[in-house]
Amino acid sequence: MFRETKISKWDLKNKKFNIISTRFRQRSVIMQGLRPNSPRKFAFTLAKVLITLGIIGVVAAMTMPSLMANYQEKATVTRLKKAYSIISQAYLRAQEEYGSINVWGFTEDADNPLNPDTGEYEWNEAGTTNMGIFWSKILPYLNFPKVCASGDNNCKKYDKVTNLHGADMTSTYIKMQTVTLNDGITFIGGWINNYNCNDKTYCGDIAVDINGITTPPNTTGRDIFTFWIYNKRIIPMGNTNETYRTFSEYCNRNSSENGNGYGCSAWVIYNENMDYLHCDDLSWDGKKKCK
Repeated sequence: MFRETKISKWDLKNKKFNIISTRFRQRSVIMQGLRPNSPRKFAFTLAKVLITLGIIGVVAAMTMPSLMANYQEKATVTRLKKAYSIISQAYLRAQEEYGSINVWGFTEDADNPLNPDTGEYEWNEAGTTNMGIFWSKILPYLNFPKVCASGDNNCKKYDKVTNLHGADMTSTYIKMQTVTLNDGITFIGGWINNYNCNDKTYCGDIAVDINGITTPPNTTGRDIFTFWIYNKRIIPMGNTNETYRTFSEYCNRNSSENGNGYGCSAWVIYNENMDYLHCDDLSWDGKKKCK
């Protein structure tokens, strides 16, 4: 942008002043505003600043809960995969030293079936003994674990445990042996009720609380996840080839199954999301995410 300015210039030959026209480049309004000596300055008023901050606050209030939930779910995936790796490696190393789980010395009358009316194991002394045997083989391969044996009331127990649908499951979990690592990851149970298991029939099960007993929500499918113990490996519950505690029935926020949440472990580990908390049409053979 240019502006025209008339100035006078001395003419030596004719000895007089001549009026001439000269064009100057005019600075933009923005550049004038940036110069400290510019006669034309711009500034935000207090009202404009408050309005802008208000808009930012509203947007943050709308988006922060979603961002935090997404972050927590990603953190859950990471910690669950870590816990699965820890217990799987310890189990394999124990078998290398002690042989197959079938010869670890479990009590044969420890068949404690799940009561369909209460959703709880029919507890007996043999079941408690078998948990102790299981952990006696596993503990040497964990780093500085803190153990709370079944029936030991001198250590911290769960105040409340719920399933994915909100039903109370505390009475089952407070009976279980727990093994807590330095980072708070807590393994629960190690329940062996089939001493004659093989690579096709499970021996028992084990659970993990990824953030520890004292940290909420203490809910299956949210921070408590369960695994099957086979004679050669440990696998997360809810796999596609499982016919018991399936993903569709035991990882469904609307399901009334007492063990609802048990079937979520495989989904979280293999699909790396917890979208079953947000929509109900997910399946192993179809939709893997809500969006």
